[in-house]
Amino acid sequence: MMWFDSTPKETGWYLCAWPMGDGYVYDVGKWDGKEWITSMTAEPRLWQEIQSPDKQWDYLDELYQDAQ
Repeated sequence: MMWFDSTPKETGWYLCAWPMGDGYVYDVGKWDGKEWITSMTAEPRLWQEIQSPDKQWDYLDELYQDAQ
């Protein structure tokens, strides 16, 4: 998965990262199309897409079907 430092094109939930010392602090945040909604007061420095558990299960089901 790639990390991005721009604004997401789609609204949704993302894994967000904020620099802290020599590492990062991570939290799930929501981009509502205008601003970030997170537990942190600052906007995230980086973000990446995350899949919902339902989408991951669907993906595994598809792999299983293809394997048969």
